[in-house]
Amino acid sequence: MIPSTRRIKLGVTDDEIALGTHLIHFWDTEEEFERGVRFIELGLLEDSQFCVLFGHEEANVHVLEILRKSGHDLDHAIEGGRFVILRRESSAAETLANIEAAFSSAMSKGATAIRYLGNLGMGKVPLPGKGADEVIELETGATELAARFPCVIVCMYDVNTVSGRLVLRAGFGTHPLAVGRTVLHENQYCGAL
Repeated sequence: MIPSTRRIKLGVTDDEIALGTHLIHFWDTEEEFERGVRFIELGLLEDSQFCVLFGHEEANVHVLEILRKSGHDLDHAIEGGRFVILRRESSAAETLANIEAAFSSAMSKGATAIRYLGNLGMGKVPLPGKGADEVIELETGATELAARFPCVIVCMYDVNTVSGRLVLRAGFGTHPLAVGRTVLHENQYCGAL
């Protein structure tokens, strides 16, 4: 487990967050989505921090648009391996292996912290594999990965398109911390649903 004394600015809220953390950020407005993207922006400003973006195509494109509007040289960050984009196309096991490979690569390049932003929402393409069960498996595995790397994993859930089952089982059920509006708090339902 990564020592909890090492912390980075979260950006979604004004809090600092311990490395090794997996949290959920529920959003339903453009402002809340942009606040989630701020988490990645802060990593792009620090040469020793690496960023991983994961999600369905529409969400990834929107994150990249926001980052480019803010003046970030994404091509340079991608070419240098400081910013990796993973698409939602494979099973939970394959996705977790891809995330672990991205984290290991970042560590081999000297990353002091890894920021992972995942987006869950219903894009044009259905959820891969077993659908909702695949997402629950992915989220459970992400908590385990967070404990092994100097990272913070933020999962953004679009409450306008994600089913109640996913919000409860994958969202509340697997994230030790949650952001609701502008407040970070412990999630008492983690592991209980």
